[in-house]
Amino acid sequence: MTGFLCLCRAIEGSRENMEEIREWAEDPMYRDRLTGLYNYDGFLRAAQGQLDRGEGGAIAVLNIRQFKYINEMLGREKGDELLKFVAGAIVDGPKSIRVAGRAGSDVFYLYIDSTDGKQIVGEMDGFLHALTRSSIGVLGAFQMRAYCGVIVSRPKGEIPHYTLEQMLTRMMYALAKAREYSENKTWLFDAELHKEEQKEEDVILHMHAALRAKEFELYLQPKVDVSTGRLASAEALVRWRRDGRLLSPGLFIPIFDKTGFSFYLDRYMLQEVGKLIRGWRERGIAPIPVSVNQTKITFYNETYISYLKWIKETYGIPDGGMILEILESMAVDNLGEANRILDEARSLGYRISMDDFGSGYSSLNVLAKLKLDELKIDQTFLRNMGTEGKERIILQMIIDLSRRFGISTVVEGVETREQEALVRSMGCSLGQGYLYSRPLPAKEFMERFM
Repeated sequence: MTGFLCLCRAIEGSRENMEEIREWAEDPMYRDRLTGLYNYDGFLRAAQGQLDRGEGGAIAVLNIRQFKYINEMLGREKGDELLKFVAGAIVDGPKSIRVAGRAGSDVFYLYIDSTDGKQIVGEMDGFLHALTRSSIGVLGAFQMRAYCGVIVSRPKGEIPHYTLEQMLTRMMYALAKAREYSENKTWLFDAELHKEEQKEEDVILHMHAALRAKEFELYLQPKVDVSTGRLASAEALVRWRRDGRLLSPGLFIPIFDKTGFSFYLDRYMLQEVGKLIRGWRERGIAPIPVSVNQTKITFYNETYISYLKWIKETYGIPDGGMILEILESMAVDNLGEANRILDEARSLGYRISMDDFGSGYSSLNVLAKLKLDELKIDQTFLRNMGTEGKERIILQMIIDLSRRFGISTVVEGVETREQEALVRSMGCSLGQGYLYSRPLPAKEFMERFM
């Protein structure tokens, strides 16, 4: 029994104590049937037992990168085989790992008998690399990669000692940090990450009051026809003005996505753009199409279409006057439902754009299956492109294929005239970037461009 063996190599105590541990450790209620490790409840109980010894330790959580993709490409049986392989490697791995459990699909929890954060990170990095090398035996041509977050119960410095509950919460910040890297990575929750946690808690504390106080401001960035140099449309962006200063979207948008607050901000931005377009028309200014970012929680809400209808009727939005920007990741897992929603939105007069195409694991197949009006090509293509090379070939292919599907293209990150000339020569429709303008407050945008 893998979970019990992992525990037995850790706990020293009386025979009576060991028998008590064996009794609940062997209970199927605390065991993961697939791997033989503890399930989440069993892990919590065992980890708490370790902490109660009073000597301190660390908890790590390990995730497999792109596990869903592995399941889809190789099949669920192969995915299960990989999970059992990882569980076996954990049991046979570093001796400092005293308790192990699996919670959810590809989430492994570890209790580590050490409080030396630097040593743990080095040990876990080595363990992840060993997993990658040996995973070929399970996956064949594929190589598994993973990331890991770690927290120590008795860290050095001014941070107080943590309870198990505090460790589990804070460890997720470390895991999220490790996830930002594309390769194997272990990240330790430390004083710097603790400061980030405090900033996040501050954002969460104030975000609802900020919405009521209208601290979120509408900014616009132009999208320009690269053939004529004329303004074609704009993208609506949000900025948070708090205590007289602007907060970076990178500080609060990920937190809003994680907490679900994006739903309220999305609706607020739709209203603000609606007011803007109505104001232009009332002043006799010919409106341009404005694109508004939509998050997954908003897109799949059951009231989404009715809210779009209300926005259009309330603010008198002309057909094509508002563009809904979605991300590929929002639709790829449920193309049928996504297309149903897009069809309904389009029937109301909205246009549909896909943002940041090419920033992750994008598939050209999505262009054929999703009903889009516009494709925004991520700025990384221009940033990494020379006069020749694979990026140029791929970009040209995306533009050509989009044109054949009747989808207009926007290349993001245009910063020089040379880049503009390049995307124009490739047949791209629009350009967006600092060559034309940084994002501007709506009033300043109107004075400059309308």
